[in-house]
Amino acid sequence: MKQITMNKRMKTHHYVTCLLMILGSSVLSTAQEGHTNKFKEFFTTNTEYQIRGQFSIGGSTPLGFPAQIREVNSYNPTMQLGLEANITKWLTDDHKWGFRTGLRMEGRGMKTDARVKNYYTKLDEGDGKYTKGYFTGNVKTTMKNSYITFPILLTYNVSSQWNTYGGFYFSGLIDRDFTGYVYNGVLREDSPIGTPVEFEGNARGDYDFSDDLNRFQFGIQVGGEYKLNAHLRLFGDLNWGLNQVFKKDFDAITFKMYNIYANIGFAYQF
Repeated sequence: MKQITMNKRMKTHHYVTCLLMILGSSVLSTAQEGHTNKFKEFFTTNTEYQIRGQFSIGGSTPLGFPAQIREVNSYNPTMQLGLEANITKWLTDDHKWGFRTGLRMEGRGMKTDARVKNYYTKLDEGDGKYTKGYFTGNVKTTMKNSYITFPILLTYNVSSQWNTYGGFYFSGLIDRDFTGYVYNGVLREDSPIGTPVEFEGNARGDYDFSDDLNRFQFGIQVGGEYKLNAHLRLFGDLNWGLNQVFKKDFDAITFKMYNIYANIGFAYQF
């Protein structure tokens, strides 16, 4: 009799265990399904995706006009293009406020020709040798850099046609070129009254500061976007660098330079 009772208890315990396992599995499956649905909703509800193409104009420039630069003979922004993919997550159903982030490949460059006086620089003599001094004459510079940029922006819909955005960007240098030469002038070695080295006619002194460029850039980005139709957008914005173009220990140019660029372009919204 005791054996029969014990067998019944074991069977009951077995049934209860199986029932609990089934219920637990069902609850876990429901929780996972709910988690998956929420994850999908985050990327589909109140979310917009864009692809952008842009043209940039600007340059690496000091803030203010240094005394050493007496005149800008010419400036060419060159063809600086960019391509971006971004996502905007609206915080409310009326799409008034949101956050935008993405990834952008962009060019930053220019060509300049300037007349300078007592312009401190470092010229390459070849074989790893350099001449430092103060140059008076003309300087040509070519800059052609490529960056991969990560923007973090707050967006605001002003109306059904316009929205604005602003925030920060963080860029990594992936291709670099900052070169140039001096010509039609005199370089005085080590000091403004040092030994003169003349560059007349076809003579010139080359420099290459590519390895001295700062590999990391960050700054402020502000802009606006106009809705042309259901998918096309026209936009314009400004990128203002907050850290220097060159490394902190760079001394071949005595004034600080910053990347400042205006961008215009079109966006396709999915």
